[in-house]
Amino acid sequence: MPTEPLYPAYLPTRPDGYAPALDVPYFDADEPGRRADPLKPTLHKAGANLTNITPRVGTEIKGVQLSQLSPAGLDEVALLAAERGVLVFRDQDFADVGFDKQREIVKHYGPLHKHPTMGYPAGTGPEFHVVYADETAGNLRTLLGPHTAYDLWHVDQTFTPNVPSTTFFWVLEIPASGGGDTAFTSLTAAFEALSPAFRQLLGGLSLFHTSASVGEVARVGMERALKEAVNTSHPLVIKHPVTGKPSLWVNPTIARRIEGFLPEESENLLKFLHNHIASLDFSCRAKWEKGTVVIWDQRTVAHSAIPDFADGERRHVVRMIPYGTKPEPAFPDLFLASREARE
Repeated sequence: MPTEPLYPAYLPTRPDGYAPALDVPYFDADEPGRRADPLKPTLHKAGANLTNITPRVGTEIKGVQLSQLSPAGLDEVALLAAERGVLVFRDQDFADVGFDKQREIVKHYGPLHKHPTMGYPAGTGPEFHVVYADETAGNLRTLLGPHTAYDLWHVDQTFTPNVPSTTFFWVLEIPASGGGDTAFTSLTAAFEALSPAFRQLLGGLSLFHTSASVGEVARVGMERALKEAVNTSHPLVIKHPVTGKPSLWVNPTIARRIEGFLPEESENLLKFLHNHIASLDFSCRAKWEKGTVVIWDQRTVAHSAIPDFADGERRHVVRMIPYGTKPEPAFPDLFLASREARE
C-alpha cells in the first residue's frame, strides 16, 4: 500500500516545464580548497572519526556536523574532497536545516548550477536537483528503458567552460528493502594506472562535451536535446586545480567524441577508457543511511547510480552543484603541441 514521503516539502516539481540548458559563460572562479589549512584541524578535531573507504578513493566521516562548520571548516571539506574524491558524512542534520541554509552552505563553493529538466522543491528553484523514485514516479530503470545493466558512469554537467566542483548530495528517504547506493570511481587513480606511453598519448587530446547527454535525451527526446544543446571542449587529462594531480577526465554520458579523431578511432579509444574507469581497483560504494550527506569533487571522481532497489520503493535524495574553475590541461606543452598539429 502506498505510503506518504517523509519529506513532502522536497517532492520534485517543475511548474515551468523543461528548459534549455543554460550556456553559462566563462567566469573567474574561486577554489576554496586552495585556502584550506592542509592539516585540516576542524575535520580532525577531538571526537571526529575519519575512515578511508578504500586506499584509493573515499572517506567516511563521523563526529563532524556540516551545518555547524565555519567558512574555514568548509574550505577543509573542499580540500579533503579534492584529495580523497568522495566524502561520506554520517549522522548529519543537513536534511532538516531548511532550503536557505542548504543553499548558503553549498554556495560557499561557487555559483550553483540550475538544472534544465530535473524537478525541484516547490518555492525553491532549479539549483535544487531532486532525485525521486516511488510507485508512480519510477526510477532510473524506467527512465532509460530495458537494459541488462544500468551502469551510468558520468561527471555532472560538464558542457560549459566552468565545471562542477564540490558537489552535495543528501538523503531524505532510502528504499525500505535496501539498495540504491551510489558508486564512485577515482579518475586520478585511473590515470595513474596507465602506462607512461599511453598517458603521453592521452595528455594531448581533448573531448567534445554536450548537454545532449544520455539522461537529457531520455527526458526530452533526441531532436530537442540536439537543437538546444550547449557544447564545449575540455582536455581529456586535466590538472586538478587544488591538488595539481592529473585526472583522466572522461565522461561517458556527456563527452562522447575525441576531437581530431575519426569516428571509429574515437569510439574505440573511448570504449577502452570507459571500461577502464569502471574498474573495481579505483572505485567505492557509498551506502545511504538516514542522515548521510555525500560530497564529492567532480574533477577527481565519476559516479553512477545503482538502481538495484525494488520497483515501487521510495528513494528520495537531493543534489546541489557549485561551479568551480575551468579545467586546464595536466600537460600544457603536450596539449598545445597536439592542438597545433590538429589545426
